[in-house]
Amino acid sequence: MYKNIILLILIFIFFKVSSQKYNIQLYNTDNGLPQNSVKDIIKDRYGFIWLTTENGIVRYDGINFLVYKNFPLNSQRFTYFYGSTKKDSIFTNGDYGNTILLNEKKPVIFKNHKNNQNFISHENSDYLLYCSNYNYGASPDINYYIKLQKGMYYIKENSLLYKPYLAKKKENLAIKVFYKNIIRIFAIDESIFYLDFKNHKVNQIEKGKIINNYNIPLLTDIKSKIFWSQINNQVFILNENTLYTCYYKSGQLKIIKLIQMNDDISKDNLSSIYYDNFYKKLYLGSSTEGLQIINFSEFSTTKNNSSPSVFYSTLPYNNNSVISPIGEVYDRNGLVKNFHFKDAIFFFMTYDEKENIIVRKEGDAIMYKKEKSYTDLASIPIKDFFLTDFFFDENKYYALIVKPKKKGTKGYSGILAVYKGKSFSSIDKKIIFNDEPTKFIRLDQNNILVGTIKGLYKVSLKTNKIYNLNAKKDISVRNIIKSKNGHFWITTIGKGFYLLRGNRLIKMPYDINGNISSSHTILEDMNGFFWIPTNNGLYKTLESQLLKYADDQKYKVNYYRYSKDSGFNTNEFNGGGNISGNQLKNGEFVLPSLNGLVFFNPLKVKSYYPQNIYIERALIDNRELYFKNNLYIDQESDHTEVFIDVPYYASPDNMIIEAKLNDTPQKKWQLIGKDRKFYISNLGYGNYTFIVRMLVNNRGKYVYKKINIIIPPYFYQTLWFKVIAVSIMLLLLNFLIKWRISFLKKKNYELEGIVNLRTRNLSDTVEKLKATKIQLHNEIEQQKKLIGTITHDITTPIKFIALTAKEVLENKDFNKHRAEKILTSIYKSSDQLYNFTITLKEYADIYSHRSDTTESYSLYKLIEEKIIFFNTIAENNNTVIINNADPSLCTQISKNILAAIVHNLLDNSVKYTQNGIITINNTIENENTILLITDTGIGMDDHKIEYYTRLQDNIESEKLLLQKYGMGLHLVLQLLQMIESKIVFKKNESQGTSFKLILTNKKND
Repeated sequence: MYKNIILLILIFIFFKVSSQKYNIQLYNTDNGLPQNSVKDIIKDRYGFIWLTTENGIVRYDGINFLVYKNFPLNSQRFTYFYGSTKKDSIFTNGDYGNTILLNEKKPVIFKNHKNNQNFISHENSDYLLYCSNYNYGASPDINYYIKLQKGMYYIKENSLLYKPYLAKKKENLAIKVFYKNIIRIFAIDESIFYLDFKNHKVNQIEKGKIINNYNIPLLTDIKSKIFWSQINNQVFILNENTLYTCYYKSGQLKIIKLIQMNDDISKDNLSSIYYDNFYKKLYLGSSTEGLQIINFSEFSTTKNNSSPSVFYSTLPYNNNSVISPIGEVYDRNGLVKNFHFKDAIFFFMTYDEKENIIVRKEGDAIMYKKEKSYTDLASIPIKDFFLTDFFFDENKYYALIVKPKKKGTKGYSGILAVYKGKSFSSIDKKIIFNDEPTKFIRLDQNNILVGTIKGLYKVSLKTNKIYNLNAKKDISVRNIIKSKNGHFWITTIGKGFYLLRGNRLIKMPYDINGNISSSHTILEDMNGFFWIPTNNGLYKTLESQLLKYADDQKYKVNYYRYSKDSGFNTNEFNGGGNISGNQLKNGEFVLPSLNGLVFFNPLKVKSYYPQNIYIERALIDNRELYFKNNLYIDQESDHTEVFIDVPYYASPDNMIIEAKLNDTPQKKWQLIGKDRKFYISNLGYGNYTFIVRMLVNNRGKYVYKKINIIIPPYFYQTLWFKVIAVSIMLLLLNFLIKWRISFLKKKNYELEGIVNLRTRNLSDTVEKLKATKIQLHNEIEQQKKLIGTITHDITTPIKFIALTAKEVLENKDFNKHRAEKILTSIYKSSDQLYNFTITLKEYADIYSHRSDTTESYSLYKLIEEKIIFFNTIAENNNTVIINNADPSLCTQISKNILAAIVHNLLDNSVKYTQNGIITINNTIENENTILLITDTGIGMDDHKIEYYTRLQDNIESEKLLLQKYGMGLHLVLQLLQMIESKIVFKKNESQGTSFKLILTNKKND
């Protein structure tokens, strides 16, 4: 008994004890954890909380648990953390000696390094790393070591050896480290603290020497359980359901009470503890029940369990308490006193100038006098009406009075009553309102602002006139507040709150969730912050930001929200009373709610904003990907989620994160939800800039984070492909243009050729026509000449025959000689006439059978046909005709004409050749066919050769001597002219004549 008393005295003397309100969050396999055994807890340099479990490693960011349990190891069971958070080198060990390194916010398998080994060897002994004392049970059979900044401590059952890194000197303490198989030492910074249970002392050891000792019964009490984590540099003591924290500061080892663990906190099987001093959160890891997060609050909610917990109007009672309309006095710790005001309505209470309390009953008003300690009451002469608000100045009372409307009419009307002096006995003036009034306040010396359920009005006390200050729509006024800067603010039911500037109401913006629409009142602290209770949480914002918004509606106002997680019993505050919040002299604010009164000091309540933002994870088609500054996404990907990782352990309502993706439909700022994801789909190839901004303080400051999202193009979408494709197209176009130009040039050339050809053909045709015309003219002239000559020559024999016949008719007596002579003359004339006729017939046949069509035929066969024709005559003359023409030679010279020429020449040769040879040969000279007909006949005399040669050269003008030389060769010359050929007459040296035909190989057009 004596020991316990001493222990309690020491606790109150040496330890600062504080009792705090808290709320608890429990996490297990039902809501995020992979397993219910939490072995160790740590916070890394980036702000993330890490847990080790028997089914993986877990990262917690305040909302989400990110589980890593698919390591390529035989087991996913992990134990304690060790290493350095400052160096971003945190290790944990799994089964079978496997080590995981936490680095840059993610775990990876790590092969043991000599500076991070779980087991080491020293002087032929093995030592196990000792960095916490609640993850496993110790054994005297095992040696341990503690690694500090300046040296190593080697722990054996009965000794503690210190070896510095930079010196060879060792220090050995002969102390019994183990007590009931538990190591009774822990380290804080560079100091080792040894719990001497025998002497009830705590020894401080530095560099292997005891430098101090402390008498701290909590640490040496066998009922105390010590939780120590070297990497967190934290020590906790659990004793009799009370948790303490132990720390070393300014040369003193101190203990502070953290929490009295009630039945709502699971204390059994605790395996790990971590306290986040910044967020005021306590993390309790259990080996069976998962993770408990205890949030300490600066808010305190009090109520009287024996009376209704719903509060409306309250008044400050003293420096640290308030009084309710039923006479209950509360401070932050609960009910302090009760005056038992009976039958009072919760919605109205006020002080008069003597600090008497006025409350309202049904149809009546009651005053409790201060001088009687609020035990004596007096009735106020307001009957059948009820007070809704009240204030006074140096001379008068002012009241808002509500009364029912006339019978048959629903609702209430109101009166602004100005009393004579400071008494309710006599009314100086009444100003009537058709609607129920709710709140009023002095605007200036001559005007009062009055709010009703339909709007806001300004009342002139001089003229009694009412001025409507409503906006375009009716508003139901709940409260009117004057700030320290003299600005008037109006809260409404369902329409938010307004600033009155001049005679104009300016509506303030809503919060993200729109809860500001149900604002009850405004309390202003010393730092210029407004505290606004609503039907769904308590909001905090700067008046200066609201005033900036009034000047520029584009300005962004930031609201900070406090909810049940902050320490309230409910999120719904009440504002139906005439006073919806109080400011006490000790600086505390008091707000009524549906479940108690909320006390808090606005200067001590912290607003938490996130500080760090990381964008380095993405989920692409259900495949998680880590990246640095550039995120690569394939075009085939259907869905991408970019994770925005923010370690933030306050209310997620206050984490304002906005993001945008430039050059896309998502290029405007979008609010990121509580899942902290940005969704991307159906993006074309290209480089995009993803920008995220996050609010980091209540002054409107943002931090920005930018990454590049790169969607590689297909090969045919790349720049080089486009350049090549465009180049090819340009080359192709150039080629096509050149080809087209060449084609057109060719066509033009061809057309020009065709035109030229046609022109030339036309010219040739014209020339041919001219030549033909000349030729025809010449032929006609020749024909005329030939026919004229023939006709002239025919007339002579015909005339001779006629004269001979006349002579015969006239002289009927003829002697034989005379008759023979006449008959001979007739015969010769008739024969001559016959020859002329035959020649003329041949000439006519040639013209009648002349054709423009040309066909190739054998010259040899043509000659053979003529030889056959003359062969009989030649045989009679004992003459041989030899055809030496080339059998393969073909020609296109007019067959009829050439046949007639050959016929006449053979006819002459056969006629004048006896017992001889007629030879026909051919050669080719200068593309002309040479046909040579040679006979061994009597030959032609020189006169004939000269005549025919001259005639051939001047056939158009030379006179034809048909009667002298016959028709045959004349016809040949005429025909040769028709085929543009020549004949050369040559007298053979021996005998006979040679006819050399120079035949032009040209079509007969």
